[in-house]
Amino acid sequence: MKPIINLVLLGRGNVGATWLNLFPEQQARYAAFADVQLIAVANSARFMFDTSGIRLAQASEFNQLSNAGNLAQLIQKISEQKLTNVVVLDLTASQQVADSYTEFAELGWNIVSANKRPVTASVERYKLLVQKLRSNHCYWGINATVGAALPIQTSLQELVYAGDKVMSVAGVFSGSLSYLLTKYDGKESFTDLIKQACDAGITEPDPRDDLSGTDVQRKLLILSRIAGYIINLDDISVQPLLPDSLLEGTLADFWNRKEAIDEFMAEAFNKAKSQNARLVYCAKTRFVGKVAEGRVSLESLAETNAMSQLTPSDNVFELVTDYYQSNPLIIRGPGAGAEVTAAAVNIDLNKFITQLSASAERL
Repeated sequence: MKPIINLVLLGRGNVGATWLNLFPEQQARYAAFADVQLIAVANSARFMFDTSGIRLAQASEFNQLSNAGNLAQLIQKISEQKLTNVVVLDLTASQQVADSYTEFAELGWNIVSANKRPVTASVERYKLLVQKLRSNHCYWGINATVGAALPIQTSLQELVYAGDKVMSVAGVFSGSLSYLLTKYDGKESFTDLIKQACDAGITEPDPRDDLSGTDVQRKLLILSRIAGYIINLDDISVQPLLPDSLLEGTLADFWNRKEAIDEFMAEAFNKAKSQNARLVYCAKTRFVGKVAEGRVSLESLAETNAMSQLTPSDNVFELVTDYYQSNPLIIRGPGAGAEVTAAAVNIDLNKFITQLSASAERL
């Protein structure tokens, strides 16, 4: 008998909307071995819920067909139905949703995360969550938190499981900052370039969320933990792309600092160019014994460096391990955008469905 899988989509932003458009085709692929249905779609203020399944046409009319309600109310409605094989697709950046993960685990719900917050909580909280998920036999997929659909997390996990020792993880982890620095030529206004990227949805609505380096810091933490090291966010130093003084205040204050921002970036660009180097916003963690030393910063790297040879929005990951010492393992490709992030969500979802279907066949 084919297992029934009940999906709950949290988040209707760019990634959520893209995932919804991809779902009917994915659903058809699964039909031979699993009945996969979308039973809930929610944002921070409203939700749709139907145990018989929500169609794409209905989800497209979310504002008209949804009801006002919060996450707690949605959790209660779903839990009352005593459904099996519930999978929460967390495509938010919400701390409230992250704080609900332990409740999801207690209910026996599986999770696929694009949300980095639960993966980068304090070591104590993270360990408690992992333990709770394991004890309740819950699946947790986190591929969408770093590198979108690039196989960085899978590669890192498999090397560790095979007995390899990771010495360092480095690279360019922000597709948004990769886009800005690859496009910037030192002549045009860097502020204008940020505005163009913001309008195109390449950066966050408040681009300082990208420029601060916090997102890259979180990604470096996730990879460090996958590599097997106990590390907190505070263990990774962050130098924002722009000085703190240019990022303070309101968003309007930021845009009003156009002249200072443009001057800072032009000076940094020209200095790098004079050294036959390129500006790269990179992250690196070195592992010495059981200690992890992490840093995120704007660097000038030689044009021959793998981290300098990017196309706009690329991510690149460099792994130095026992197996890859003299010739590091390099993984490179698009690391930002709704389509590749939605694809990463589907990769994790496919793993869960495939495992569940295989188990059902053996019964």
